[in-house]
Amino acid sequence: MHELLELVGLDPDEHASRYPAQLSGGQRQRVGLARAMAVDPPLMLMDEPFGAIDPVTRERLQNDFLRLHREVRKTVIFVTHDIDEAIKMGDRICLLRQGGKLAQFGTPEEILASPADEFVADFVGADRGLKRLSLRRVGDVELEPANGAANLVVVDARTSLRDALSVMLAAGTESVAVREGDGAVQGRLTLAVLSRLLAQDGSEVRA
Repeated sequence: MHELLELVGLDPDEHASRYPAQLSGGQRQRVGLARAMAVDPPLMLMDEPFGAIDPVTRERLQNDFLRLHREVRKTVIFVTHDIDEAIKMGDRICLLRQGGKLAQFGTPEEILASPADEFVADFVGADRGLKRLSLRRVGDVELEPANGAANLVVVDARTSLRDALSVMLAAGTESVAVREGDGAVQGRLTLAVLSRLLAQDGSEVRA
């Protein structure tokens, strides 16, 4: 159990002997995950696991779980009513309409790019183009030449396109310099490039 506590980011010496009432909400969630993993199930069902946690702790636990999932590689059925959480956490999304009927099944990219009907389009939101930007990294797109990049705000190539757009808007600029892991500037991401990507999103609802 000590190894599992370390895996979920808790110090065994500090937390192994504590009672649930002595733990924070986020710590209890981590302990619950460690207990579930202790029996080494082939499949895990997580029903709104981060639903009753403050936004900061929730994001941290989501990131911790994604890191953990990359290490453990188990099949997880993750139930949530938050479409942003589903997009972030899921490889595949099964969207159910009222009555438990299947509305659409597919990757986050597929559902955001081509909603099956008006119900799905309304559920994922009018900002689904921006949500799609969160699925892609700056280093994944074709960049403009690095001319003049020395005077620009710099973002890492692993930054999501949505976060890069946020940096542009906050800085009041129409482009940012993109830096690789070795520190070298790869090129410029411009507002025009993002606009073209959004225009190619296939935002029409499927008939």
